Order: sequence, then structure tokens, then C-alpha cells
Amino acid sequence: MLDVHPPHKAIRGTGEFFLHLLTITIGLLIAVGIEAAVTRHEHTKLAHEAAETMTAEIRRNLDNTKDAVKLIEEQQAHMDANLAALAKIQDDPKSSASQDAHIDASYGGVDFESTAWRTAQATQALSYMPYEQAQKFSGIYDDVQVLEKAQQVIVEDEAQFLGIVHRYTSKSGDMSKEEADAMAERFGIWQGHLMTVHIAAKLLLEEESAFLEHREPLHHMSEKIHN
Repeated sequence: MLDVHPPHKAIRGTGEFFLHLLTITIGLLIAVGIEAAVTRHEHTKLAHEAAETMTAEIRRNLDNTKDAVKLIEEQQAHMDANLAALAKIQDDPKSSASQDAHIDASYGGVDFESTAWRTAQATQALSYMPYEQAQKFSGIYDDVQVLEKAQQVIVEDEAQFLGIVHRYTSKSGDMSKEEADAMAERFGIWQGHLMTVHIAAKLLLEEESAFLEHREPLHHMSEKIHN
């Protein structure tokens, strides 16, 4: 806080008045400059610390993203097998292949860290960073949120599938064509959502890898539609 003191003796003459005014002005400018320098130093330090903690968090999340890609690809393989098994039942519900069909409707997601990101937002550290640097951090964490939301859609798919299963629990014996048709429809939607999750995970993996490798990321990903 700036503190201006009155003169200790009476000012005599115009020259002495302006000299005193000049002294006060110079003192104020020096004080303001020092305060601004201290503030800039604090902001720079805050931005640097935030960048370091977010970079470390992104490095840890990179392993989580790799796990997510692997897990999603395993689930896509299970879904292909499910649809192939259901196709046999749809063709001939009474065949031996239909009676031995195995359906795997398990699903698991991957969690990501975002404490450093939330802290940087709360402290406004991003506003003290160069624009390009702040944009890179923001883009990566936006992609994390996209992937997390996509994973939640799969959770709903699993719930919808369980609803179909319960609809037919009162029926005993082999799976009917009607039941196979209903499950195949639900698995088809599930498969489409897995495709979206897979693309989101690969995009995030590319963004994180490029950031840590100090290169520009690829911005386009494609996914093969399974028959």
C-alpha cells in the first residue's frame, strides 16, 4: 500500500513547492513500479508452477489414455463376437451353435486426473500464461472431458442392455430370435458408441503425446465401421 506523508515544514516559494511535488511524484512512480514488478513476478511464478503441475498431470494421464485405448479395443472385439453369436441365433435359434453362444456385456472405463487443471482455473493461472501455451493446456483437458462424457454414454448402453435381459428373464429355455434381435439392436448402438469413444481416446492420446514431445498434433482421426 502506498503511503504519502505531508511535508515536515512549510513550503516557501513556488520553486520549493514544485521540487517537493516532483519528489513525491518520483517516489510514487518508484513505489508503483516496484509493486507492479512484484505482482508480475508473482503471476509469472504462479503460471510457471501451474504449467509444471499440469504437465506432470498430463504425463500421468497419458498412461491412463493408453490403457483406455487398449480397453476400448478389447471391448470392440467383444462386441464383434457378441454380434456374430447373435447373428447365428437370428439365423437359426435351434442350432447347436446358437445354444452354445456366449454373450459378453461387460464394460469398464478409465479415470483421469484433473486436479492441477481445476487449480489452474481457480487461481486464474491460465490468464498469466502466453496465449498459445494456455490454449494447449485447455485443448488437452477439453479432450479429457469429451472422452469422459463418451464413456458415460457406454454406461447407459450397458443399463439399456440389462433392461432387455430382464425383459426376457421370465422366459426359460434357449434364446429366441426375438430376444436375439433386441440384443443385436442394442449391441449395434453400443458398438457405434464404442467407435466414438475410441476416436476420442485416440485424439486425446495424440494431443497428450504431441504436447509432451513438443510437436504439433494430428487433428484428424478415422475409425473403421465394423460390419
